[in-house]
Amino acid sequence: MTRSTFTLLLLFFTLPLFSQQDIMELGDKNAKNEGSVTLSGQVFDAANGEPIPGAVLQILPIGLSDVSRADGSFRLTMPAGKYSIQISFLGYEEFNAPFQIFSNARQDFRLQTGALKLNEVVISDIRADDNLTSVMAGVEQLSIEKLERQAKFLGEMDVLRSLQSVTGVTSAGEGAAGFNVRGGNTDENLILMDGNLVFNPVHALGFFSLFHPDMVQGVTLYKGGVPARYGGRLSSVLDVKLREGNDRQMSVQGGVGIASSRLVLEGPIVKNKASFIAGARVSYVDWMLKRTRNVDLRKSQAFFYDLTAKADARLTPTTKIGFTAFNTHDNFQFADEVKFEYATTSGSVYLRQLVGKKINLTTSVNAGQYQSNLFDINGNDQSRFTNNIQFLRGSLIGFYQPTDAIQLELGAEQNRYTVSPGELNPLENSVVKADLLPDEQAHETSLFLNNQWTISDNIELMAGVRYIFFKNLGPERVLLYEEGVPKTEETIRDSLQFGDGEETASYTGLEPRLSLRVRLSEASSVKFGYNRSYQFFSQISNTASATPIDIWQLSNYYIRPQHADNFSIGYYRNFRENTIQSYVTLFYRKIYQLIDYKDFAKLLLNDHIETELLTGQGKAYGVEMYFNKAYGQHRFELNYTYSRTQRQIEASAVQEGVNSGEWYPSNYDKPHNLNLNYFFQIKPNSSLSVNFTYSTGRPTTAPVSTYSTRNVLTIPVYSQRNRYRIPDYHRLDLAYTVGPWGKRDRWRNSLTFSIYNLYFRKNAFSVFFRQNPFQNVKAYRVAVLGTMFPAVTYDFKF
Repeated sequence: MTRSTFTLLLLFFTLPLFSQQDIMELGDKNAKNEGSVTLSGQVFDAANGEPIPGAVLQILPIGLSDVSRADGSFRLTMPAGKYSIQISFLGYEEFNAPFQIFSNARQDFRLQTGALKLNEVVISDIRADDNLTSVMAGVEQLSIEKLERQAKFLGEMDVLRSLQSVTGVTSAGEGAAGFNVRGGNTDENLILMDGNLVFNPVHALGFFSLFHPDMVQGVTLYKGGVPARYGGRLSSVLDVKLREGNDRQMSVQGGVGIASSRLVLEGPIVKNKASFIAGARVSYVDWMLKRTRNVDLRKSQAFFYDLTAKADARLTPTTKIGFTAFNTHDNFQFADEVKFEYATTSGSVYLRQLVGKKINLTTSVNAGQYQSNLFDINGNDQSRFTNNIQFLRGSLIGFYQPTDAIQLELGAEQNRYTVSPGELNPLENSVVKADLLPDEQAHETSLFLNNQWTISDNIELMAGVRYIFFKNLGPERVLLYEEGVPKTEETIRDSLQFGDGEETASYTGLEPRLSLRVRLSEASSVKFGYNRSYQFFSQISNTASATPIDIWQLSNYYIRPQHADNFSIGYYRNFRENTIQSYVTLFYRKIYQLIDYKDFAKLLLNDHIETELLTGQGKAYGVEMYFNKAYGQHRFELNYTYSRTQRQIEASAVQEGVNSGEWYPSNYDKPHNLNLNYFFQIKPNSSLSVNFTYSTGRPTTAPVSTYSTRNVLTIPVYSQRNRYRIPDYHRLDLAYTVGPWGKRDRWRNSLTFSIYNLYFRKNAFSVFFRQNPFQNVKAYRVAVLGTMFPAVTYDFKF
């Protein structure tokens, strides 16, 4: 038995003795310390060894207190002497123990799970006034408890669907891939899962996310202040953390629903030192499609699966390693016309080393691939179009805390991308000719420094900077065009040839970051945030919603990186001892080198795509209002966002304009967004969730008149781009959960009954226009889920 294992076992068996008023003696008895001493350590779950963030620690009788951080750590400074420590957190038995501390000491604590008592204790993994005390504005933290309080689609909790109820977050509609934050496009969100880069975070064309719900520990969305360690996207950062496996005993949990089933297995590799957790999820919705009235849907198919695994090990008290890997696959076919197929494979490894008491070093490596296929399966032009992205990322981050008031973070990140923009292959008996575009590759190097400084009890500042150097590399053939005229196939005059690894274009960017929090009173704060960000990797699409076959385009000889300045200011106010929380936030974003497309642009298999793209500027602005009764048997959350996102493409000697150079709304501009969430803990083993959402219909381009010719009776004349809107979107969802029931330490069961779209709203995903021969143009509405969807899901854990 190693020394660390012996220490953990000794602590586990002696904690019950402490609770019986045995006095803990901490530190060196022979130390002559007449000043202050520090007690530090971590708070763990006694059952699975996981750290407990948000636990409240109090030193009695002096009233000194602290709240455990994300890794369960705490730090308390007091005069040497005799005291009593009290630790509490909802769902756990309160821990009390007397102790005597002689010098600086470290002591870990393990809390035993206990029964919940409604209206007496509070579920929370962050401190009650965290919205007032945290320095960054526009940061949303969703714990697993909060995610589970949302009404569930087909009975299953989902990260992205829950995220869309957050202020400033919207979606283009049902079936849309991704999400929009404060007027940003879906590709402007940096999405990470345990350090793994994610390009397409959805299953089933937007109805499920690829994050296994039973493995998620928590979700953090940075939409205002962004730490300097994150970069590469203009709009936001979504950081999804998976929980570690149980390092003390084996356990199994999962669920069976009408559309999908899932399973998670976890347990120790080396007891108390190393653990694993692995999950799988699979769908089977074809039987639902076969029972619809729509003939095309009855011919359709839909299937997805995901596999996720994670392992962590503590090699020494100061060294920890781990890895995460996942694989996802989607297959969707609509009738006998088109088929989508896309998959993600990714893995990451980390090593974390504590150096002394004030320095923490973390190094990580992430490699993966995202691939999509589009099949044309109708007629004699059957074909498969394929594109993929391969990436390799590495980072080294150091954390240094010289004093309690200063936290420094510095590091470096290196990314390598290889993009296959398109390959077309004919299927059997097809007349389509094979085509292939050459691969593209690039390097992106970043250096960053971040300083969080507690100036006083009322003022806290976070300032950082990130410097990025980007290089696009050959082999590549760059076309040269006539100067002073728009780029077209007709104006090509020459070309440049770059060899393998030769630099074709390079760009640099300096990204300052600033967040300031001023505490006005015990119940109110003001926060200000500013950050500049560059994006060298963008999605090129001329559709209203990103799809799996949209093209990801690296910055190159002609396509310059987009960059944006983001500003926000917010007023935060709590009531009734932090049980009611509210805020109002104003935000503004200015976007430079914004990429748009020409009318009727050809984007697939285009080796001179720069001739189809336009460059301009953009802006996004709005206000977010939030009200939340966060505690108690009845929980109520109401939020409203007014948000505008607009573009301007002006004509010049080298490009044409859009809408005569006037500002026009983006495809995802939805000014009004309202979300209402209600959660009622009816009994300890039953609860009700109600969610309502409303948003303005997104923009569209529509025909406004027609004219006639000799050969064609009517030809439609379309409006300016995005001048009109499709109908508004609104929906009501319910979920009723019975359970958990069963023996606390063995089998636990629950049933969730859910109804999606309670009042059968036929929300339009898009409106398109079609003209049959010798007829006028007609409008058609596409509703992806235009009916009510009831579901039941059985969840278990043992």
